[in-house]
Amino acid sequence: MKKATIVSALLLACAVGAAPAQANTLFYYGHGGLNEGHTQLAGLYATAGCGGRFDENADAVLPGLAGYNLVFISVPGWLAPGDFFSAAEKGALAAWLLDGRHRLVLIGEWDGFYGAGAAVLIDLINTLGVGGMAFLPNVFDSGCSAYGCASGLGVDPLVAGLTHVCKAATSTWNPGGGSSVAFPVEAPVDPFIISNGTNIPCIIGIGDSNVLSDGCGYLVADADTREFALRMCRINCEGIVADDAFTWGRVKGIYR
Repeated sequence: MKKATIVSALLLACAVGAAPAQANTLFYYGHGGLNEGHTQLAGLYATAGCGGRFDENADAVLPGLAGYNLVFISVPGWLAPGDFFSAAEKGALAAWLLDGRHRLVLIGEWDGFYGAGAAVLIDLINTLGVGGMAFLPNVFDSGCSAYGCASGLGVDPLVAGLTHVCKAATSTWNPGGGSSVAFPVEAPVDPFIISNGTNIPCIIGIGDSNVLSDGCGYLVADADTREFALRMCRINCEGIVADDAFTWGRVKGIYR
């Protein structure tokens, strides 16, 4: 969507006093996925204009997506390297992503932990075919405190005005036709967070689950990482801001 269209839509929403959109969230870790604990993320979303639902689900088959605006798929294949998503599941995701209010967040892991299971995530992103985005399960460090909050940032609405997004051991992504959101200090040209911006389908790739999990506590201890997490539910790929705390000045700054 072009910036002019985004800004016009936002101006109209502000002018008529539209209620914030609700980004009800599905955190899916089926297909042998990983859930390192996300009570902090669930609590954050529950109180910050992100909808009333944060459903954690590990069913063998991706559940129905009706009613969700934000879907996380976390480290699929980790426990079951051969458990690929079916054609029907991929088709359901592709159809859901045709709505610009919907965002998919794919979470990876470093290769020493992920191993052969990374093929499941790689197959999923390849099938969705988002402008050459590619998951690269290489690793640069380990531990929550090893350069954890020293990332460099790209140019993207998700991190405009921030100084960093924290991580632990991290894999990286090739953004293809998207944008680089955050880079690990150990590999300043290889982003560990990518986004395809305000395009449809709306996809974010995160290299490491500890960006958002309870394990490192970043969502409690670090304001910038917390703000990044909030923007994933507050700013959708139609450019609509779903939070009263975002003033018109902040909106212009994000989409300038």
